[in-house]
Amino acid sequence: MALASSNNLVGTAGEYFVCAELCRRGYLALLTPKNNPLFDVIASTQDGSKTVSVQVKTRSIRNKQGWKLGKDITVKRYDSGLFVVLVNLEAEGLPEFYVYEYDEIADVVDKNYKAYMAKPKRDGTKRKDVDFRWHDTKLFSNDDHSRKNNWKPIEKSLVQP
Repeated sequence: MALASSNNLVGTAGEYFVCAELCRRGYLALLTPKNNPLFDVIASTQDGSKTVSVQVKTRSIRNKQGWKLGKDITVKRYDSGLFVVLVNLEAEGLPEFYVYEYDEIADVVDKNYKAYMAKPKRDGTKRKDVDFRWHDTKLFSNDDHSRKNNWKPIEKSLVQP
């Protein structure tokens, strides 16, 4: 029971960190009710004229592999106001944030998963499809690294006329 509770707390911590960072940048940010399938945070300008939706995925301090995502992350949404923020909790200080437009991370995760599936297992047999996808920092491109603590995609979406 403690492990499930711990995982829930990790996810909740990530959502609150994202809200805090958006508020620090001058936006209103609110958590959505739990179990919303597509996003966890709604952010808006202070006058409410622009809004975005943010899915938050949090990696615990103990997790060295990366972010475990549902396989539906690879389904494009074609919604310019939908974002994913990957939160990397640190043992000390503030977490790292990686900010993606939803469809961009969908492409990255799909490409990495297809490359993984194309390689046979050590024994030469074919890999079996699973119901999740990993987004591992070991596979980060320069583009992925450039997203670290870079909130410009969300800010741009909130200030566009």
